[in-house]
Amino acid sequence: MRMSVPAIFSLLLGTFIIIFTYALNPTPDFLYKGILMLLVLIAVPLGLSFMNRRHVNYVADVKMDGVKLHKVKDLEGLGSGIAVRIRGSVEKVSFKWLNRPHFIVNDGSGVIRVLMFVAPVEDIKAGDSVEAIGSLRPFGFSKEKKIWGVKMVKVNH
Repeated sequence: MRMSVPAIFSLLLGTFIIIFTYALNPTPDFLYKGILMLLVLIAVPLGLSFMNRRHVNYVADVKMDGVKLHKVKDLEGLGSGIAVRIRGSVEKVSFKWLNRPHFIVNDGSGVIRVLMFVAPVEDIKAGDSVEAIGSLRPFGFSKEKKIWGVKMVKVNH
C-alpha cells in the first residue's frame, strides 16, 4: 500500500501543527484529539490504497487476449467506449506521485495517452515496453481520444 505525495504532505503538516500547538498549550485532551486526527490522516489514504490494490487484483484476472490488439493510428476511427488493447513503448510518465499515472505510449504508428486510475502493479518507467487494455474515451477540452486504462503490464519485445 502506498500513500500519495499530497497525503504524505498533509500528514506531515498535520503532525507539525499538532506538535507546535501542543508545545504552546500542553493539554492532554488536545493531544488525544490530535493523535486521533493524525490516525484519520493515515487511515483514509491507506484505506483507499487498499481498495485500489484490491481492484488491481481483480483486474489481474482480466485476460489481455480477450480484447483485440489495435494500432494507435486505427483508434481514431473507433467509437467511444470500445475496449482496446495496445502494445508499445512508454515515452513519458506523469502523475505517478498521485498513484494515478498517465502514460504516453508509442506503438510505431502513433502516440496515445493511457490514463490509469489505479497504479499498475509493476513499476513502469519511460522506455519500458508495455501492453495496455482499457476503454477508448474522449478526455478534456480537446476531445482527443485517450485510453482509460484498466490494466497495464510490461512485455518483452
